Amino acid sequence: MKVIPQNIPLTHAALSNSLDGYARPNDKISYLMETQAIYGLTKGKYVTENAIKENVYLNHQSANILYGPSYISRFSALSFHGLLAESTTRIESMTLNRSKTIETHIGMFQYFTQPSKSVFSVGVESKIINEACSFLIASPVKSICDIIWTTSHLQLNSLEDVVYLLEEDLRIDIDMLKDSNMSDLEFCIEFGKKKREIGLLLKLIEKL
Repeated sequence: MKVIPQNIPLTHAALSNSLDGYARPNDKISYLMETQAIYGLTKGKYVTENAIKENVYLNHQSANILYGPSYISRFSALSFHGLLAESTTRIESMTLNRSKTIETHIGMFQYFTQPSKSVFSVGVESKIINEACSFLIASPVKSICDIIWTTSHLQLNSLEDVVYLLEEDLRIDIDMLKDSNMSDLEFCIEFGKKKREIGLLLKLIEKL
């Protein structure tokens, strides 16, 4: 048997290839799962016990791959960027597909539908942790836009409303948004939904 690869996630094809010395590789895969050497994520995708122990950003890396196209956003991205005081227990992402929640051994992944395809990639960067770990994640201000777009019945009619949302509901330090990319926000206003609300967010950040 070859060494089991540590791909994130490990596909059925790659795992089967490493077990090509077995007459019945699927039986071996079942055994590896029973002994918790590997865990199933979704159909045909696995993760090894070693990857769970060694990869601090395993959930972030897996989020992009389990359901896509997608990028990490909302509270998960704000937490990653250090704007939230507390860490989040699930990974929230935006997708062009329908909304979906996936529960796995390594955690819960929640996907929200991006209401405007034209702004999907705006404010999203590839975060490279090392040569084996990278993932797509939204900037802080794009994450806030995604929260505004995907929160039903959210009404922002004044700058005071935006301040309350940021400081009281999200509990983030507004000053940390000073260096936000204004052109990204302007693009979101022009081509995205809830133009008034995003416009108020832009005005607030311009005053910082």
